[in-house]
Amino acid sequence: MRDNMEQAIKDRLENGFRNWNGGYDGWLTWCNTLYEPDAHYNVQGRRWTLQEYKDAMKQLFEHFTIELGAFDNMIIKGDWCAIRYTVKIRSLDTGKEILQHTMEFVNFKDNPDPIGVRVVEGWALSDMPISG
Repeated sequence: MRDNMEQAIKDRLENGFRNWNGGYDGWLTWCNTLYEPDAHYNVQGRRWTLQEYKDAMKQLFEHFTIELGAFDNMIIKGDWCAIRYTVKIRSLDTGKEILQHTMEFVNFKDNPDPIGVRVVEGWALSDMPISG
């Protein structure tokens, strides 16, 4: 494990959040950088494979714009982190906008450069879940 995995996790998340807001294609680029190919993502009581998660997000982006806001909090310890952030969501069908607050717990794996740290498994909970 690299000497400063916690800093590598922080850098990965902050860089990704800065470059995330680009529709589904931008999200997919971020996803392919952030997650291990065999990663899992747990949301709304379901444990998704990475491909299932990608498919679900593609459906959401067909009906919503999803714009990440800033981190509200970030705690990193070893290969784990907890993050809280805001997301602005607008329905393409109705124009209605909501501000969603999301909390995630994420376990990372360290890989040699140039891959670096990536998510093995994540758990997310939002105060206003959306569905496509």
